[in-house]
Amino acid sequence: MTLALFRNKKLLIALAAAAAVVLIVLVSGKKPVPVRVLELKPGELRVIVNATTTSTIKSEYEVTLSAQRTGRVVKLPVREGDRVRKGDLIARLDLSEESVQSENMLAQSRATYDEAEKNLKRSEDLFNKGMISQQDYEGTRRAYEVAKSQFEASREDARVKKDYSVITSPFNGVISRKYTEVGELLLPGKQIVTIVDPDRIYVLATIDEVDVGRLRLDQPVNITVDAFPGERFSGEIRRISPIVSGGKLETRTADVWIYFSSRDARIKPGMSADIEVLIATVKDVLASPSQAIVERDGKKQIFVAEGKGIRPGVKTRVRLRPVEIGESNWISTEIRKGLAPGEFVVTTPESEGLKDGVTIRIEETK
Repeated sequence: MTLALFRNKKLLIALAAAAAVVLIVLVSGKKPVPVRVLELKPGELRVIVNATTTSTIKSEYEVTLSAQRTGRVVKLPVREGDRVRKGDLIARLDLSEESVQSENMLAQSRATYDEAEKNLKRSEDLFNKGMISQQDYEGTRRAYEVAKSQFEASREDARVKKDYSVITSPFNGVISRKYTEVGELLLPGKQIVTIVDPDRIYVLATIDEVDVGRLRLDQPVNITVDAFPGERFSGEIRRISPIVSGGKLETRTADVWIYFSSRDARIKPGMSADIEVLIATVKDVLASPSQAIVERDGKKQIFVAEGKGIRPGVKTRVRLRPVEIGESNWISTEIRKGLAPGEFVVTTPESEGLKDGVTIRIEETK
């Protein structure tokens, strides 16, 4: 064998070896997908219904008082946070200009009414003596009735304007918000204050339509208030709306009224709260994190790590396995069929590149 042939053969072997390495890399697949896993163990599952959004604490009695006539605020003796009793003065509007106009109209209508009354009495005497016709008498009587109606309307108008100038509290409560100040000119409909009754409060929660049927009146509810982290309050369901609201592209929900079991002066209308309604407690079941379940081909499925000795740093393959689910809450879902105790489910199914059969690297186990 010549030296040239020997060198060519050696080069071909080197190229073949390099190609084999490339082929091995290609065949071996891409970089393992990093995932987190959880070992399934039998345990207790609390089936809980939550509101679809953060709920709001409201008062059973809440009203916003508004101006019923044009007028300038001359007295406003309340501030936000003040307690008021039914009938207490909230605001007084200036009535001087309108009062003059009303009194003038009332005086004119009263004079016209008095004159029409005198004419009617005179006509009655003349008619009874046969000195005027029936037609003349009826005309006088109609003029009297018109004058009387106008006088009564003017008197009522003056009374209403006077009443509308004095705004009082319709019930015992607290001034939760003030919208105006002394000196401001108000037009009809302008808001003055909002009054709430802090002793009759409840949580207004919106519940998904699929969960409403599981609720019942007087059902116990756990309440957490954002203003008091770590504390839990108790309540009961008092009302469930018979109406489900929501548009075509919106979640359909029903309103639920939850009243506190006991009064706590710290809890105020307007605060935000979260609610939990315990529907059932299922014991000795396998439960997977709800976010681990994916919908593929119309079936509920879960990625499962193959093999034993699963721990951080281990590389293995993952399989997408169909499962049958049962009860669930926002956190966990019961697995009735498809998985066994001791298996590890992938809790990060959204990991990029994750699909049936790929190699994964365990980042974290629980």
